[in-house]
Amino acid sequence: MYFYLIPNFGKLTLEELKIANVYQWLETVNISNKRINNVLVPLRQAFQEAFYDELIDSKPMDRFRNRSTETREPQPFNHDEIERILAQLEGQEKNLIQFAFWSGLRTSELIALRWEDIDLPNNRFYVRTAIVRQREKTTKTTSGIRTVELQPEARKAIEAQAAFTKNEHRVFHDPTTEKPWKGDHIIRKRLWIPALNNGGVDYRNPYQTRHTFASMLLSDNKNPLWVAQQMGHKDWGMIRKIYGRWINGN
Repeated sequence: MYFYLIPNFGKLTLEELKIANVYQWLETVNISNKRINNVLVPLRQAFQEAFYDELIDSKPMDRFRNRSTETREPQPFNHDEIERILAQLEGQEKNLIQFAFWSGLRTSELIALRWEDIDLPNNRFYVRTAIVRQREKTTKTTSGIRTVELQPEARKAIEAQAAFTKNEHRVFHDPTTEKPWKGDHIIRKRLWIPALNNGGVDYRNPYQTRHTFASMLLSDNKNPLWVAQQMGHKDWGMIRKIYGRWINGN
């Protein structure tokens, strides 16, 4: 509730909060359908209590059907779409998104990346931490702590970013504040959405950069077990389940 509902809906009155606001919010998050259903429980309850207390005339959330808990199909970007997105960006913002496409990092891992995690001589980097709710923590699982090979485009982004923040702790900074990014919501609203709109690319959330990375590697006939390790999965079962149609270059 404190992470999703209050930041997005907390300033709206009961009369102002419409079901359309909920659908708009859904377009900006990348959490499981089960998590979405759970997050919206307090909102349903709030509308129900307000209705029974005769503060509102209807219960808008009654029109919202719980999401299916089946696995959602990835929607990776193709090379043309990647180029069109990056063409709308420059400087640190371009470096951030270019690295996201070619590293497979979750946004929480991306904004936590430190220069001490970058090993250019050995063409690799280390994923050790993530920033969740503006707090640094270790990655989600033991397998999430991993060594990732620097793909050529990711290396170019890191080398370009060095001109901006090499003497700082974090790799990626918000160019507006000249401080490390605090969370993915700022990236999404101020950077990601405008880049897709201006580039004429159908909207998908930023997490699809991770799906794009996996699909590109698998389409290039990379070993699924190796891809799983690069992504931070403990085995390739998740890769087979989510990205099966891209295995063997499909």
